[in-house]
Amino acid sequence: MDWNDVWIPVNIQTGILGLLIFTVLVWFLRRPKKLPPGPWSWPLLGALPQLAMIEGPAYKTLTKMGQRFGPVFSFNIFNQLVVVLQDYDVIKTALDQNALSGRPSFEISQLTMPGKGVLSASGEPWLELRKFSSTVLRKLGMGKSTFEQQIATEATYLLEEVRKQGDESFDPRNVIENAVANVICYLVFGNRFEYTDERFRRLIDAINKSLENGGVAGVVEFLPIISKLTFLPVVKRHIDNNLAFQRMMGDLLRDHEEGYQRGISRDFTDAFRNAMAEKEHTGEQTYLTPNNLFYSVSELFGAGMETTTSTLRWALLYMIAYPETQTRVQQEMDRVVGRNRLPRYTDRPSLPYTQAVLCEVQRELIVPYALPHKCTEDTTLSGYHIPEGAIILINLWHILHDADEWEDPMQFRPERFLDSEGRLLRREKFIPFGLGRRVCLGKHLAKMELFIVFTSLLHQFTFKPPEGVVASLDANDGGITHAPVAYTLIAAPRD
Repeated sequence: MDWNDVWIPVNIQTGILGLLIFTVLVWFLRRPKKLPPGPWSWPLLGALPQLAMIEGPAYKTLTKMGQRFGPVFSFNIFNQLVVVLQDYDVIKTALDQNALSGRPSFEISQLTMPGKGVLSASGEPWLELRKFSSTVLRKLGMGKSTFEQQIATEATYLLEEVRKQGDESFDPRNVIENAVANVICYLVFGNRFEYTDERFRRLIDAINKSLENGGVAGVVEFLPIISKLTFLPVVKRHIDNNLAFQRMMGDLLRDHEEGYQRGISRDFTDAFRNAMAEKEHTGEQTYLTPNNLFYSVSELFGAGMETTTSTLRWALLYMIAYPETQTRVQQEMDRVVGRNRLPRYTDRPSLPYTQAVLCEVQRELIVPYALPHKCTEDTTLSGYHIPEGAIILINLWHILHDADEWEDPMQFRPERFLDSEGRLLRREKFIPFGLGRRVCLGKHLAKMELFIVFTSLLHQFTFKPPEGVVASLDANDGGITHAPVAYTLIAAPRD
C-alpha cells in the first residue's frame, strides 16, 4: 500500500476540520462580551435554527426566550444583531434615547415605493415629517369634536349595512373595514366613498394584500440578505403586493390632484402639497417631497386600517363569547345615553365599564410587537452594550400579558380596569399604542373611532353567534396583526 494515497486525504480532512474550528472560534471571539445574553449562534445562520424549532407565533417565542435569558436579550440572524426588550421600565428608558429611535431600512418597500413617512423615517426626515403630520392632523380635528362628526356619520352608514343583513349570519370584517377605511379616506382625501365604489373596493383589496403574511414580510423587509433573493416566492409575492398597492394609491392621488388649489387645504394631502409648494418657493431644504407624500399617505392607510378593524372584530367576538359583558355595556349605555340618540365621545367619562371593556379588548394587543427600531450609534442599555446597526424589537405582547402585572392575563376581565368604586383605572403599563418618542401618531383618532363605532353597534344591536356555534377566540397570527380567525355572527336589532 502506498501510504501517500492515505495521508493526502487525511491532511485534507484535517485541514477542513481545522478551518471549521477556526471559523467558529473567530465567530465567538468577534461577539462583544457586553452584548445582552441570548441563544448560541451558528456562523451566518445565527440563531435561526433554534428559533425555527420553537412552535407558536413569534411574540410567544420571544416571551419564552425572555423567561430563559432575561428581559433584555439578543440573537443574530444572517449576521444581523437583534436585541429584544420585554420589560416595561427598560422599554421606557430605551424609547427616550435618541440612539434607539431610528428605523431599519425597509428593503422591499424602498425598491417599490421610494420615500419615507413618519413610521419609516429616522433622524432629520423623521423630525420634520413628524412635526408636520402631527400639526396637520390636529388642524384637521383628529381626536377633537370637529372630527367626531365624521366618524359618527360613517358609523351611521355602518349601522345601515348591518341592518341589511337581517336575521342572516355574516362575517363582520367587510362592513367594519369599509367604515374604518372611509374614515381614513376622509382624512387623506377629504371625502368618503360609497361602499360599492369600484375604486374603493380595489383600494381595500390592495391594502389587505399588502398586509398579507405580514410576519414573514417583516423578516424580508429588515434582513437585506433575504430581500435580495427576489426569486423566493415569499419575496416575489411581497414585491407584487407592494406594486399593486403603489399603483392603486398613485391613481387616487392623481385623481385628487385634479381638484387641488394651492393655498386651500381640504385634507392631509392638500396640506402636504401646500407645504411642499411653500418650501419650493422659499428654496428651503425639506423632506416634504412627492415621494414622501406618497409614502406618508400609504402609511396612514397601512397603519390605521388593519389595526382598528381587527380591534373592532375582537370586540364583537368577545361580546358574543361573553354575552353577560355585552348586556352590562348595553345597560350602562341605556342608563347614561338613553334610547333616543347614539352615544357621543363626550359620554366616555360616564361610561366607565364600556371603556374598561374596550381597554381589555385592546390588551389582546392587535400589534404584538412595535415596529422595529434601529440603534443609530453605540449606546448602553441596562448595563449592556448595544452597537450601532442593531435592530431593536419591543415585545408589547409580553408587557400586556405579564402575570406579574396582570392577574390571570389570558382571561378576559374588563374589571381589571376598574377601581373599587367602579371608576376607570389608569394603568401605567397599559400601552397598546406604544410609548416614547415613537408613540402612535394616530392614537387619538383610533381611540375615538373605537369608542364611537363600538358603542353605536351595541346601542343598536345585540350580537350573538349562529345557532349551535360556540364562539372561538383563536387568533390568526399569519399577518401583520394579531387578528381573530374568521367568524360569523347575527345582529339582532334592539327595541
